[in-house]
Amino acid sequence: MILIIGAGLAGLSTAYHLQGRPCRVVEKEKEAGGLCRSYQMDGFTFDMTGHLLHFRQQAIRALVEGLLAGQLQQHSRRSYIYSYKTYTEYPYQVNTYGLPPEVVRECLMGFIATLTAPPSTLKPEERSFKQWILESLGEGFAKHFMVPFNEKLWQVSLDELTSDWVSWLVPKPELKDVVNGALGVKDKAFGYNPSFLYPAQGGIGVLPKAFLSGIGDIVYGSELMEVDTTRRRATFQDGRVESYETLVSTMPVPELIRRCTDLPKPIREAAGGLRCASVYNINLGVAREHVSDKHWIYFPERDYPFYRAGFPMNFSPTLGPPGCSSLYVEISHQPEQTVSPATLIAQVRDGLGRAGIFRPADEIVVADVKDIRYAYVLFDRHRARALPAILSELESRGIHSIGRYGRWEHTSMEDAIAQGKQLAEKLRAA
Repeated sequence: MILIIGAGLAGLSTAYHLQGRPCRVVEKEKEAGGLCRSYQMDGFTFDMTGHLLHFRQQAIRALVEGLLAGQLQQHSRRSYIYSYKTYTEYPYQVNTYGLPPEVVRECLMGFIATLTAPPSTLKPEERSFKQWILESLGEGFAKHFMVPFNEKLWQVSLDELTSDWVSWLVPKPELKDVVNGALGVKDKAFGYNPSFLYPAQGGIGVLPKAFLSGIGDIVYGSELMEVDTTRRRATFQDGRVESYETLVSTMPVPELIRRCTDLPKPIREAAGGLRCASVYNINLGVAREHVSDKHWIYFPERDYPFYRAGFPMNFSPTLGPPGCSSLYVEISHQPEQTVSPATLIAQVRDGLGRAGIFRPADEIVVADVKDIRYAYVLFDRHRARALPAILSELESRGIHSIGRYGRWEHTSMEDAIAQGKQLAEKLRAA
């Protein structure tokens, strides 16, 4: 028996691709999806923050388009950075035209300086994220966007983070692209997601549901409490005890290690040092159409408590009632920090008002706050040292830890699906 913990995309993909091998999926929530879920409130459909589909792997794109045949719509990205009371198209590093001239000059001159500097000899896991920004993009881009935005997002000094995750997420432009961006010349799309797919109806939650028809055995409302890795036995909160040959876990690595009662002390201590940033996801419904024409906006300046706001009804107008707009707003915080929903909503309303998105007369008709405990994994030096040993120890005991939080990494929905597929193929061949 292959036992799969978690019915997020990685767990569902594993079960789906096992193709008849005996397996059971056990999920602590009452429905599948993990963070890739949607929910309804008073006529609005909200996701758990922004979840958009963009693909680098043709096989996964074909799989998803097959599962959601006729349900996906393609969009050309309309994403911006709001700073200096100006909207700058994303990515910032190739779109500085329109910012104050002194800001454009600092960004351009700083980038040019990086082109003659000697290349770094440090490995990515040894070079800090801040060093990477300065060496790759220069002091101007660091000062005016990259450092303030990322410190707001990650909630730590960027000197504490490594740079071994940035290659696919943070594009390094050529000089021509930076100069064109300073002059307002646009001759190509830039970044990893210039276009994206999103369901025409139902929110992103239709994606995990599409896997369910290919999965025979799934148990909901059953949280894993303890794993005896020697006897290969898992105990659940509802009293269920499952014996397994192979365990596939998609839960956060620190949570899994805490539940494995017989792991060596150094492994348990290493897992305890893994860090993450948490996110308050504030979902709002507003009684006014088209509060913004954009898909999402980044906010690097400290004057705004949130780092991003998105507008789901610009992905699909079916996500809210006619005459309304919907928003998701994200505020990072330290996991131990607690702020009341009422305070968060007031902060968001004030900030959106100062940014010119909300008007004083706007009526918020729906407001909901989700606290996402595990949101962004911190790539720090401890992770680089500790994670390989943790995953190796688990695998030696028949436990495969996969997915964004199971691999303790910064990856996409596509990657979660691909990891499940690859593991299932490996298990089928064993």
